[in-house]
Amino acid sequence: MNDSLERAAAAALESARAALHGGDAEAALAALAPLRPALSIDAALAQLWAEALRRAPSHAALEQDAASMLAAFGRDPSIVIPTVAALVARAELRAPDEPPLREGAAALAAHAAQACLEALSPDARREATIAGYLLVNLGGALRLLGPERDAEAVAAFEQALALDATRAGWWFDLGVCHKWRGRFAEALAATQRARERLSAGASPSVARPILFNLAVCATALGQGEIAADAFAALGIPATVSRGGLPRVEGLAPVEVRVPTRGAGYTSGAVPDRALGFEVVRVAPLSPVHGVVETPTFRDAPVDYGDVVLWDAAPISVRRTPTGARIACFPLLERLRKGDECRFRFIGLQQKSGDIEQIAEALPTDAVLVVQEERIEHVCPRCAAGEVLTRHEHQPPDEHRLVTGKIVGPASLDLRALRDALEGVARTHPGVFLVAPGVHEALGDTAGAGKAHKAWSGLERTGLKRGGLAG
Repeated sequence: MNDSLERAAAAALESARAALHGGDAEAALAALAPLRPALSIDAALAQLWAEALRRAPSHAALEQDAASMLAAFGRDPSIVIPTVAALVARAELRAPDEPPLREGAAALAAHAAQACLEALSPDARREATIAGYLLVNLGGALRLLGPERDAEAVAAFEQALALDATRAGWWFDLGVCHKWRGRFAEALAATQRARERLSAGASPSVARPILFNLAVCATALGQGEIAADAFAALGIPATVSRGGLPRVEGLAPVEVRVPTRGAGYTSGAVPDRALGFEVVRVAPLSPVHGVVETPTFRDAPVDYGDVVLWDAAPISVRRTPTGARIACFPLLERLRKGDECRFRFIGLQQKSGDIEQIAEALPTDAVLVVQEERIEHVCPRCAAGEVLTRHEHQPPDEHRLVTGKIVGPASLDLRALRDALEGVARTHPGVFLVAPGVHEALGDTAGAGKAHKAWSGLERTGLKRGGLAG
């Protein structure tokens, strides 16, 4: 390399170091870009590049660059450690409630960390700054590969902590692993260890995740005092409810994303057996738990009226038409099943809003929630409720096929609800609605059978026109 090229390379390295010092990892990578051909031959460049990638996990070429560096320097811990840390950070950009990927950043990180560990000398295997960091990143990568790698992930974290139990971040990582597997007692214990080991004056970026996870795990276990203390440390005033859970007043509604599968009622655009997500609105009782205010339609682990726990880190934030920001969080667990009544319905209406109007005829404590509407062309007699009666079909009118739920308290008068639903066709011409679950709850086998047949008839109408979302 001639003098001018050496000076240019030195200037690029200096610019990258300055950018990293200033917290701009992307600027550091841009400064290093001209040196990329030397990435697999220059160890100093690779180490700086890996550190920049660790701080910029969304960088487009991260996995490609990481693979190149690991192929060249896979036995050098000074390069492998920041490189696998970058890969783990990249894998963590994927929402934690989504199915794990078998290939990609986490798999590459796990393989590289394990290979480097196996190549260490006996002395290096006892060094926390070498083997410990490799083990922690191995544990993080294995956690992200799914439940079947859980035991290996926990073992890796515990081996790292056996080398140095003073590191708050390592205890925190072990706690996160336990939390996402539903082992809240173990998660709480590990996270308390992390909090105890926080250095005096730890930055908010270090302390906040530990405190929020402490609140999450304590809330899951009904240990409201611990949760309230963690919220207080975050500057969030909290009390403890009679039920032993934390309570924070004045919180705005949030959304929680829940996994769902087909309920056996409809099929079409989304196959009934397919897994998916629904988003429910929640009234928070604290920043990490609250009461579900909207029902799910497909089968889900939670529903209207349940008290649920969610992770503190949002998976998305959206703005409403008024400009308000609503965060959406991944579900962790149902804390308490609500005792509310919930009944799926399917119906036809001539124009949007017709079915909502029949709510006036329902018992006063029943709430009708429309979840989907599709425009169909249906025989007027079928639309009037004669789906089970043989008749000559008339020229079709435009109707809207609607699905949703009727919800209400445990004290809801089900006989009055059934009678009101059966009277819909008489009181609201052009509207037809069936809810088989109401008949089933009353032990009305004959009525339930007729309602299911009517549902199937309406469902087939929708499928002929292109399918219903399950």
